[in-house]
Amino acid sequence: MKLFGFIILFVLIITNKLFLFNEEFLILISFISFCFVISEQLGNFVKNHFEAKTDKIKNSLLISLNLIKNVLIESKKINQKIILLQNNFTSLKKYYIKFSTDFFAQLILFLNNKEKANFLNKLYYLNKIEKDYLKLIVLLLLKKINVLDLLIKFYGNKLKIKRFRTLNLINKLNLIKKI
Repeated sequence: MKLFGFIILFVLIITNKLFLFNEEFLILISFISFCFVISEQLGNFVKNHFEAKTDKIKNSLLISLNLIKNVLIESKKINQKIILLQNNFTSLKKYYIKFSTDFFAQLILFLNNKEKANFLNKLYYLNKIEKDYLKLIVLLLLKKINVLDLLIKFYGNKLKIKRFRTLNLINKLNLIKKI
């Protein structure tokens, strides 16, 4: 429709002799025609190309944000478990203090009553609790280190953002140097 109107306007201008046909005018008409044809033919292609690029960037950001949301939810769960663990440690500490005071009270009774068998049993029980307590602390520390390692690997491998990929590559290079 635009092209048809342009052609009619052009024919009217020529028939009324509003313009003289010299070389500059013919070059101007050729250039305007070229620009018009190019914009009509390539306009949709360029528009579609840019829309595809914006959709790709948008999808990449949405995927990254969803991955970050999932990591934050997991971190929240881990933090809640850590709070519960702290409460358990507090309870364990109270029990351990109570047990120690009871143990020393029994020790005084032993020294007064010369009950060697009872003292040895309590000492063995205390030693066993200390070993179990040490094992528990080591296991909890190893679990926390493992979770931190998994989070670092996740940020380096799963996210589509270049900065995390660069950090992951730097960590890999440091590990290779250590080897």
